[in-house]
Amino acid sequence: PERRPRIPRPAPMKLLPPNYGKIRKELMGIMDAPEWDDGSYAPILIRLAWHSSATYDKATNTGGSRGATMRFVTEASDPDNAGLHLARSILEPVKQRHPEISHADLWVLAAYAALEKTGGPVLKFRGGRKDEVDPAKAPPNGRLPNPSTGLEPGVDADGRPNGWRKLATHMRDVFYRMGFADREIVALLCGGHVYGRCHPTRSGFAGPWVEEPWHFSNEYAADMVGDEWLLVSHEDAWLDEVGAAELRPAPGLRQYVNKKPPRKMSAPNASKYPPGRYTVVGPKYINRRAEPDPKSPITGQPAEGTVLDVVAVKVFGTAVRGLLDCGGWVSILGTKGVTFLERSGDLSLAPGTFKVGRGPVPWADTPADAAKGKAAAGVPLVPKGERIAVTELKTVSGSIVGKAAGGWLLLYDAHKTAVPVERVVEGVNDDEEAEFEDAGEPNQMMLPSDMVLLWDEDFRPHLEQFAEDEELLREEFGAAYKKLTELGCF
Repeated sequence: PERRPRIPRPAPMKLLPPNYGKIRKELMGIMDAPEWDDGSYAPILIRLAWHSSATYDKATNTGGSRGATMRFVTEASDPDNAGLHLARSILEPVKQRHPEISHADLWVLAAYAALEKTGGPVLKFRGGRKDEVDPAKAPPNGRLPNPSTGLEPGVDADGRPNGWRKLATHMRDVFYRMGFADREIVALLCGGHVYGRCHPTRSGFAGPWVEEPWHFSNEYAADMVGDEWLLVSHEDAWLDEVGAAELRPAPGLRQYVNKKPPRKMSAPNASKYPPGRYTVVGPKYINRRAEPDPKSPITGQPAEGTVLDVVAVKVFGTAVRGLLDCGGWVSILGTKGVTFLERSGDLSLAPGTFKVGRGPVPWADTPADAAKGKAAAGVPLVPKGERIAVTELKTVSGSIVGKAAGGWLLLYDAHKTAVPVERVVEGVNDDEEAEFEDAGEPNQMMLPSDMVLLWDEDFRPHLEQFAEDEELLREEFGAAYKKLTELGCF
């Protein structure tokens, strides 16, 4: 009988080698995510590569970023990896578009792209990691550093948790196992913990380490060295009262915060803060608001060192607010007893450039008429926003009036406690288009394992160097992070 011709089976599709440069560029394009924590995927992708790499054991040459074994239940279920399924899901569409790249390479490449996108070190990528197919090859849980290992109830005479030296030993055990020295440990934490935040529903800890956790800086090191930190637990409900509810860790955990419990205060004596010349003493800038109410719109942000003239003072709860001759209200004494302005002299009645604030306002024939709000006959009103050169100022019945080319104007109305015509002050109200955000103190936290860098005699010198030199940190963090992500791979 006649044989049927054999139909050859199609050869399996051969994937082209990955174009790492192209994929890296694509990854940089997906980092911005307004709906995500702080508007960026970068922090969680940096954490994914960190945790997938930090399982490495130098003695047995197991673990590490090769294999992408966090895809398997054993490693994925490690409590220290809580939430990283979200990072893996972010990258899955990229993997689908580029089946030629392994998960192991993709996770590390995404972290490198995240660092570059956020102003961190630009690292040269080395590919070639293979994905493990045997779940049994996943490293056992417990290889990642735990922020509380060794801690005991109570604190020592310096307010440090009992057992903190055991925690320092644990940290060294983990990083020495991978082949890192003390300086590299400090560099990794200073560079890595500038990104992202902790979540009570994942790690149990709560809040960001730094004010802007979406880009690279040495703020983590600088703030740890320069700021005051207080140990808190879930039971510290006062954090809610000071607007820092996001810093309350889950029950059973302790962490450090840049906050203090509110002091019980009575209404201050306004006579201790008379009108006059005041200087902004901190923080970096203060909020100038439309009304005495601290919830009113922000209309300016005078910087530390700015000299301001306060024409009227009002007690608002436990705070003292001052009305400025340049318009708007500022806190002289805050609700928590913090001094923002210090009196440095008497009120200045110097000539200068003024502008109509809420206008329009009338011209007057005499200083007395201006103080009473009596308009000159037949003279057009001065429109809102118009700038005027005032050549002479006088006080009339508590109000302040000014003389200009068109007559007299009411600058400060003592009867209504209002400033219809504002003095123009550089950096305060000279930019009509400026927009402002609340200058309140940011909510920040540190883990017990972070604070060990400050307490340990051998860690601290490295921390202080990185606190002073951002470029040095960028260089050494980059080298340490690259080493971490390549352990056991090549």
